[in-house]
Amino acid sequence: MQINISKSKKAGRLIKRQWFIQKLFEYLLPLMLIGIFLFIALKEFNSNLNNDKPIGLSLVFLIFTLAIGGFMIYSIFNVYKLKRIKGISRVKNSNLIERIAKKNKWNISTNNQQITIINFSWKDSGTDWGKQMTIIYDRTDLLVNCISFGLNSSPSPFHWFANKRKVNELTTEFENGKKTFYNNI
Repeated sequence: MQINISKSKKAGRLIKRQWFIQKLFEYLLPLMLIGIFLFIALKEFNSNLNNDKPIGLSLVFLIFTLAIGGFMIYSIFNVYKLKRIKGISRVKNSNLIERIAKKNKWNISTNNQQITIINFSWKDSGTDWGKQMTIIYDRTDLLVNCISFGLNSSPSPFHWFANKRKVNELTTEFENGKKTFYNNI
């Protein structure tokens, strides 16, 4: 995945260099899946309502489908969102990230002046085909995103909440590392 770093900093979300068709499939397939379940739930509810059948179970199914669909749509449109973390300086931020990765046995695949990419083994979660944390350095701040991959290396919106926990874990460790750094001055 090639990331346009300058556009990502401005937009507050990962901007990837990819074909329009790839972007279409990343959003279209999950939205179609949600639409199919919503269509089935609405048809069942409407059928029971029009045929004077009990609507309790179909209403529960419809509400459940709407709730899950809402969470999925939210995660689909937030899968690339970057979380800003206040840092110290570019070099110190990078060193602290390297220490955190080493402590947690995370694999740093890319590390340069602009970006750090950490790859997690599928064995860590067991529910996806890999997880990747992207850290973009923006002056003294860090912009962080974590993505789980599904089939064909497409981002999986189904793991958004687990990815959010991973970003929060890094944030907590980074904040604790900053406190340790400031106490040693």
